Amino acid sequence: VLTNTPPRLSQSQPGGFQGIALMEPVLAKASRKLGVDQVAIHRINAPVGKAPIGPPDAKGKRLYVTSAYVQEALDRGVEQFQWEKRKAQPKRSGTKVRGIGVATSCFVGGSIGFDGLFVIKPDGKVYIQSGIGNLGTASVSDTHRVTAEILGVPWEKCEITWGSTAKNLPWSCPSGGSQTTHAHTRAAYAVALDGVDKLKQIAAKDLGGKSDDYVVANERVFRKGGGAGMSLAQAAKRAVELGGIYDGHELPTGINPMTVASAKALAGQGLLAVARDTMPRDGQTHSYVAGFAEVEVDLETGKYRILDYLGVADVGTIIHPRALGGQILGRSMLGIGHAIGQKWVYDQHYGLPLAKRFHHNKPPTILDAPENMQWAALDIPDPETPIGARGIGEPPVGAGCMAIINALSDALGDEVFRRAPVTADVILASLEAGKPATEGLTAHI
Repeated sequence: VLTNTPPRLSQSQPGGFQGIALMEPVLAKASRKLGVDQVAIHRINAPVGKAPIGPPDAKGKRLYVTSAYVQEALDRGVEQFQWEKRKAQPKRSGTKVRGIGVATSCFVGGSIGFDGLFVIKPDGKVYIQSGIGNLGTASVSDTHRVTAEILGVPWEKCEITWGSTAKNLPWSCPSGGSQTTHAHTRAAYAVALDGVDKLKQIAAKDLGGKSDDYVVANERVFRKGGGAGMSLAQAAKRAVELGGIYDGHELPTGINPMTVASAKALAGQGLLAVARDTMPRDGQTHSYVAGFAEVEVDLETGKYRILDYLGVADVGTIIHPRALGGQILGRSMLGIGHAIGQKWVYDQHYGLPLAKRFHHNKPPTILDAPENMQWAALDIPDPETPIGARGIGEPPVGAGCMAIINALSDALGDEVFRRAPVTADVILASLEAGKPATEGLTAHI
């Protein structure tokens, strides 16, 4: 039967969130039915190392991830959240009952094959072209710190150009799908190596010897052991004089046509470095978050408070701690919004949407946030990317939502409800009926 009702789609973590929202209640219920600790059953089912992912292909082979340290994330959460201490505390106090929950979430953590582009000008500064869309996560600039570190240039002497393809930007990944950190730390690494190679070649031409005799550090290129050298400003001026591959009038093959056009527009301004990420990757890049939550439910009113929340991320090397923490907690709040109130409601007769205003479908505000929110990250590098960093944007969503749902189930029992969102009327109706009073295993995502 075809209708005009549009399908449900995720705001974030498409596909992954729906699967997590349906599997997590089953896993949490299994832990209680089997008498196994919630964390323990999640640990048993957690991916480890180069874990297989997805269905087998026609030859019976399955894809696998580059790395997974979910068990370590769960262990960190148990310690920081004081899981055992909370579990040992009495649940009931008068009309209030508490529950704790844990959930794990996974999503794609990065892509490969994009370009990097920068120019070292005769003023000694590095002018980095960033094609990353700026969504406020700071990745538009943070990923390029890789270039600055490899060149040995202070961040204060780097200028970032971004925001419009008219500004001669390189081919970059879309700002979605948790791709950016992984994709562009790789691209920044690749183009930095190109810049270092050209600096060493210029030094060898002018000062003698082989390019391998030179190193790049502290805004200079010089012979190993502290011999003769030149500043990056001098090398940039020399690149313009040499022309060809050094100032961008000759470009390598394999870079995207958009990058070619941008590099041609920048040619002749200094030492131009341009490269595509062609480094190998064994496996599919995914990131993970383990969420821990404690809730308190008033059995007389059905209202509940989210007392504590902790998100522990397995996302490889930490690039920017503050930005990472903001992503873990902010995106967890997006998931919490799905847990506490966001849903679809359609008129069964006319097929018209009813939950179309904030009054009926309230997004979370600061008043809905857990009273105490914390985050942690393992900071274990991913072995299949040179910087070791993966993306973070989407994995926290499923963890935030389902840690709350599992905590409510722990407080009220599996037979009261097993769906999202959970509102006060759902809790009261189910408690009075002694069984789920709404639809079964459902996620309005």
